[in-house]
Amino acid sequence: MPSHAQPLDPTEATARLAAEFIRVGKLFAALKQHAPAPMPGVDATHFAVLNNLADGSKRVSDLAGCIHVEVSTVSRQVSHLTALGVIAKEADPHDGRVAVLSLTDTGRAVVDRMTATRGAWLGRVLAGWTPEELARFAGDVTRFADDLEATRARTDAPADVEPRPH
Repeated sequence: MPSHAQPLDPTEATARLAAEFIRVGKLFAALKQHAPAPMPGVDATHFAVLNNLADGSKRVSDLAGCIHVEVSTVSRQVSHLTALGVIAKEADPHDGRVAVLSLTDTGRAVVDRMTATRGAWLGRVLAGWTPEELARFAGDVTRFADDLEATRARTDAPADVEPRPH
């Protein structure tokens, strides 16, 4: 893989990153439209909900916070995925007025298929990278995501409240 890393001053670097993020976002959006559905009625737009539930049961409001969307958006997706038998709703044992969501066995199978498909695709995209380049890139992306999340938490939190981890 040719190296594109040339020293840049911070202003040039952030301008280049901003342009590349726009480019990558457009490419992901275009590719998402052609992603195979892991089952009829489930597509890549549902992955954030399903992936977060793979980590454990959650309330709708907590799930919305984890994936950074409005509760109404998650509610629509949950209704759809529940009707398909991918997500189960149960009353919260601590507050019966609230539903707790979890993946069904079908939902776990869907997440496994989506994860395998995404992993195979990413493997093809990065096939020409050395193990060192992959490790460096993975570390840099993780660091960026952590910093982005921390910035968002500081922005979303009231001035007199410490941000809480997800």
